[in-house]
Amino acid sequence: MLFSILRFLLRLSTKGYFRSIYVKGVEHIPDMGPIIIASNHPSAFMDPILLSTKIDRKLFFLTRGDIFKTRFTAFLLSMLNMIPVYRKVDSTDREQRNDAIFQKCFEHLAKGKPILIFPEGTSKTERKLRPVKTGTARIALGAEALHEFKLGVKVIPVGINYANPHIFRSDVFVNFGEPIDISEFKDIYLRNDREAVTALTERIKAEMENLFVVVEDERLENIVGQIEKLYRSKLRGTSDLKDKGILDFYISKDIVMAIDYHFKHHPQKLAAFHTNITAYLNGLKELHIRDTQVRASSLNIDVARSVFFFAAGLPLFCFGVCTNYLPFKLSQLISRSLRVKDSFVGSIKLSVGMFTFLLVYTVQFLGMTYWISVWWAIIVLVSFYPAGVFSLMYIRKYLEMIGTLKYLRLFMDKGDLVAKLKLTRQELIDELEEGKEEYLAQR
Repeated sequence: MLFSILRFLLRLSTKGYFRSIYVKGVEHIPDMGPIIIASNHPSAFMDPILLSTKIDRKLFFLTRGDIFKTRFTAFLLSMLNMIPVYRKVDSTDREQRNDAIFQKCFEHLAKGKPILIFPEGTSKTERKLRPVKTGTARIALGAEALHEFKLGVKVIPVGINYANPHIFRSDVFVNFGEPIDISEFKDIYLRNDREAVTALTERIKAEMENLFVVVEDERLENIVGQIEKLYRSKLRGTSDLKDKGILDFYISKDIVMAIDYHFKHHPQKLAAFHTNITAYLNGLKELHIRDTQVRASSLNIDVARSVFFFAAGLPLFCFGVCTNYLPFKLSQLISRSLRVKDSFVGSIKLSVGMFTFLLVYTVQFLGMTYWISVWWAIIVLVSFYPAGVFSLMYIRKYLEMIGTLKYLRLFMDKGDLVAKLKLTRQELIDELEEGKEEYLAQR
């Protein structure tokens, strides 16, 4: 019951926190039967929160045992379907405890309960897969071995692709892969169980890496982001895919592979390009303009439509601000005051925001029931959340309009500077096109 209520609240919270949530392959998750969800782990608590809202089945989570310190937290976390896994630094009797945890996982799978595991074991916000632990394979194969490989356990690999999990109103793409049938490893397991664990672990690793953008060399991370910012809009126009989040995933994968190719074959040329694109983007930042503005062939403001939108939407905007400003600011202040690891920032913001909004909304609701009927109070309460979302959109459109006006003013005052920026941008795009053609020719 507690898990279902919390999942409902988290669904609302994730919709508010992220600008867009794209999902692909969720149909690979069967409605029943034993499954293990194996996902990359870039953002601590945000990852299980996100997955639990996108999977309709009741998930059980393997999590670090060191947070189960007191009886109360152990009871609360168990109510949220969390199963502790102990590291050597957490417990002197780690192996004995984990044997019991593995047995518990076997029992869960035998009952057809899905388990969520992060095979890397640790969380860090980066676009690469850290070493994959063997625990996932040992649990899957161990459960099948106890039932003569007739249980039907499947491992569902997942890749979570965040634009930036720690920035409010960013995008995320959750990519579910095809199931790995554990019965395929029966013969290897019966011959050599360790060999089967190694083979399955390698398969899980390979499948997961196909599902999110991987940048193995940290030296290339910066230039990948820069090229995505400059070039992705052009590449979108060459694809028939309509889903922006899924399209951007494939574009980023191609960009990473192309950069890796040029890094190996033309390192000096790539370094020179990196210098030029950095100078261009820094120039935009100094002028407080966006690449999308320089990219556009012309910038026009539909005055009539803009005036109508801002005038007609002003009452709803004011209502949304009045009902959501206090919990929004409180959640900001609380989140900033908490010192946590980088990988926890996004999940802390979302969790604090959810509970802060819930608390303030409850107080507001109780206050309204004193002045108006309960039913009218419920109707007004239900409007708080969509009004808040509209207010965010209203602010975003206002800032976009102000940015466009600033750019038009820059264009009128310093037309030669804008023309130079456009020329620089086109030269960068031409170089990227040339590099793309060479990369595609050698594939």
